[in-house]
Amino acid sequence: MHHGHCTWHQGPADDVALIVVHEQGSGPGGGEYACLPCAARLPLTHYGQAAFEAIASLKERAASGKDGTGPA
Repeated sequence: MHHGHCTWHQGPADDVALIVVHEQGSGPGGGEYACLPCAARLPLTHYGQAAFEAIASLKERAASGKDGTGPA
């Protein structure tokens, strides 16, 4: 479980995954995180294989109750 801020709904979430990585030549890059409800609505063809894998992890954690929303 990764508590954090969802970039898409602009608020806190019990579980988020890194969907987009912003790389820069110099200086720090950045990333955009999504909760499962927001990630499920994203057009993943724009975000690549890493986004598919991140969302699969979110779904697995939700199904096992390790996302803070289900039974432990």
